[in-house]
Amino acid sequence: MVTPTLQDFPRYIVVEGPIGVGKTTLVERLANLSQGRSVLEIFEENPFLADFYADRDRYAFQTEMFFLLSRYRQQEGLRQTDLFNKVTVSDYLFVKCRLFASLTLSDHELALYDKMYNILFDQVPQPDLVIHLSAPLETLLERISKRGRPYEAAMDPEYLDRLRSLYHNFFAHYEDTPLLEIDTSDVNFAEDASAVENLVEQIQQNWRQSRQAERRIEF
Repeated sequence: MVTPTLQDFPRYIVVEGPIGVGKTTLVERLANLSQGRSVLEIFEENPFLADFYADRDRYAFQTEMFFLLSRYRQQEGLRQTDLFNKVTVSDYLFVKCRLFASLTLSDHELALYDKMYNILFDQVPQPDLVIHLSAPLETLLERISKRGRPYEAAMDPEYLDRLRSLYHNFFAHYEDTPLLEIDTSDVNFAEDASAVENLVEQIQQNWRQSRQAERRIEF
């Protein structure tokens, strides 16, 4: 496969989806094949995460606020770099902050959270393409178990299923950027290199077509 160039590949790609769906693996594969850079969420630094999985009601606000500020700092650093020099692939949309908060926070906590979120949202860069990965609950649980992260051991399957549904409903109405939907029930990007290469070719083809459409409009 020919390495994608900046002319036939989106500059900024985001891969999104529920916990365990395989976002980080795909991000690293896409960044490698496009000779670009990956932007990965640093969730291990959240000191409240393990406690949150054990007691969501007690630790939800601290957990979500830490993630909000951590993601914003990362996005701010990304915004200050030149997004046109190389392909950038990230494993989260900033709106992820609001999605998770809506699932975990009380009404009072969410109202307070939104004051900060709304200030920060308009300051983060928007991607050229979003890839939404989905999978059934059983597949997500299997993949989470296989990767063996200690702080995910106490994860409630009901919470994960609600999160999966939240992502599905959100992207069903998503129109902010071009969107590519991928059901990963029978696709494992960690184990199938050809699946990643096929995806790269699909992205290249769609991107070239969109660029040609823009040029036709300009003329």
